[in-house]
Amino acid sequence: MSTTDTATDTATDALNTLARRYIALWNEPDPVVRHALVDELFAPDCAHFTPSREVRGRADMVARVADAHDRWVAPGSHRFRAVPDADGHHGTVRFHWEMVEVATGTAVSVGFDFLVLDAAGLIAGDHQFIDR
Repeated sequence: MSTTDTATDTATDALNTLARRYIALWNEPDPVVRHALVDELFAPDCAHFTPSREVRGRADMVARVADAHDRWVAPGSHRFRAVPDADGHHGTVRFHWEMVEVATGTAVSVGFDFLVLDAAGLIAGDHQFIDR
């Protein structure tokens, strides 16, 4: 294995770790921990976009995650999971995710996020795409 391969593997591992931490945020049951995770992952002036929603700032991001958690995860019917395919360059990261039924493990929704990181490595922009 060349030095370049090792560096690429290390970078890919770091990106997949970020994706797993991001997904863990959406599954976290404790609102205090969720808030702390938003502070750890997102820049203060972050923006989060879905096809139907725009959220700006950490406080609104905390509310956005809480809303999704209350709707999908808290009832115990669904969980989110990251697909270990994160890739990125020049301060951006993309990765796929699935929302699965807890009872069957079947993916009922899939999509990907495209993240723009700031100079400190925090999420400044989050563009979420839902494929199904």
